[in-house]
Amino acid sequence: MADPINSEELLKLVQEKQITAIQRIEDRAVKAATEKRFKAIDDAIGSATSNWVKAFGSMSAEGTGSPLIEMIRSALGASNSALKGLEASTISALSEAVGVAVTTAQAQGSAFVEGASGKAAARRVDVPAVSLSEERAAVKAAVADGLKESKALLKKSVVERLGLRGILGGLRRARNALGRAKSTIANSVNENVTKTMRATATANKADFEVWVAERDACVNCLKYAGQIVKKGEDWTGGQSWDPNQVDKKAKGVRPPLHPHCRCRPVPWNPAWAREGEVSLPEAISREAERSVARGFSLASESNASRVRALKELLSGSPNFPKTVLERARRDLRNGEFARGRAVP
Repeated sequence: MADPINSEELLKLVQEKQITAIQRIEDRAVKAATEKRFKAIDDAIGSATSNWVKAFGSMSAEGTGSPLIEMIRSALGASNSALKGLEASTISALSEAVGVAVTTAQAQGSAFVEGASGKAAARRVDVPAVSLSEERAAVKAAVADGLKESKALLKKSVVERLGLRGILGGLRRARNALGRAKSTIANSVNENVTKTMRATATANKADFEVWVAERDACVNCLKYAGQIVKKGEDWTGGQSWDPNQVDKKAKGVRPPLHPHCRCRPVPWNPAWAREGEVSLPEAISREAERSVARGFSLASESNASRVRALKELLSGSPNFPKTVLERARRDLRNGEFARGRAVP
């Protein structure tokens, strides 16, 4: 067996290649189950807006008469159509996705162990059986809530009072249900990958796990990056680089930390660290700090939160090159990240 690969290359393997591979599986399932449904609702929202203006003169105008009745009927039809069969399509897509994800994670786990240890990975990994009963119940509840909430808003008396906001609100309740189904898919895929990695740790006698986060993960996930716990144990909950989000009373956590989170634990054995070299947990932690320093993030995360995280990071005198520190301090003074927030 070849020598272990260095920590930087191992980090690229788990943080980029392996996470990206699982993300593609997740995205395919989300697309298969919800893409056309999202489009139908979005088209209905656009049509409702333009039809309201045509019928009543402006978006703020009151709606009355037969045009109003027809618009309510149309919105109800769109909501019902978008959610009809959602449970079946979600579970069908998820069943395939989880199967592929688990198989992929088994291969990924073996590749990681061999890269980290320089030894052959265990051939047998006892992965827990997959059950989608909780996911089915979650989507079923989302559909029921979406239909109930849409129907409550798409009543003549309500729309007469709220105007166009009532029509759009009803459609958006259906859209929210689709969003819940989407989150269910993402969470299920990643939770089953996590279970597979835990089983990989057991099979390879790796008694610890290290938290791996994406480079543009949120300030909460980045705080956990590189932290080690004993296999199967929780990480201390409520951690964050943003002081405003720290919760010292929070319960222990394991990845995924939140909806659409792609953090994952990977097996770790302290014996895999090589003397005189940066270990994988250290490399993960350093990369997370660099992400905070540069403001790497998704558009959904607020600039204010990232700035607070940067201030917290700099208060600890991180070991960064002079140019990185200068740029980070300038960004902190300006209250924004001058070079953008996307991962290069």
